[in-house]
Amino acid sequence: MPKVLESFIPRPLAGERHELHIRQSPESVWRALNTLSPGDLPLVGMLMGIRSLPAKGAAAFTNEAPSMINTMIRRGWFQLADEPRRYVVLGSISQFWRLRSESHRRSCPPERFRDYTLPGFAKSASVFEVIPAGEGTLLRTETWISADDATARRRMLAYWRLIRPFSGVIRRLMLHAIAKKAATS
Repeated sequence: MPKVLESFIPRPLAGERHELHIRQSPESVWRALNTLSPGDLPLVGMLMGIRSLPAKGAAAFTNEAPSMINTMIRRGWFQLADEPRRYVVLGSISQFWRLRSESHRRSCPPERFRDYTLPGFAKSASVFEVIPAGEGTLLRTETWISADDATARRRMLAYWRLIRPFSGVIRRLMLHAIAKKAATS
């Protein structure tokens, strides 16, 4: 299967990928992915809250969304693609490097995301994939970023170098929490 993200970001500037083999059925893993909530991941909620603190104040730490995916959507991401029990792709267009990047978010229909360009802005697309693997499931998350003009590329790469380690920690914590939830559901 070709990479799902290639449909949305054909020439990534940078990216990250994390995966975990889970000894549960793809159905259990999909259900856990879609029901994982910020309350299941207090450290992740705190890290996401710190990132959005300048824009939202103390409200950034609330766990009101029913799932992490809905939390991402509430914070400016939008769904690009969804094939139930296989994958979900979320996208974002912003000036991520700004302290209050939420006020600089843009959106577009999924079919326009690939070719959407706006000087000074960058795009990010993330996929969560559930892949049958022998007696269990491979759960993969991958994020690709892009920017079209030189200034946005330079700023996005600087920002990416800064947040990439924290993003990786968040993704790995999410994968392990999904595995735990799938095993107990």
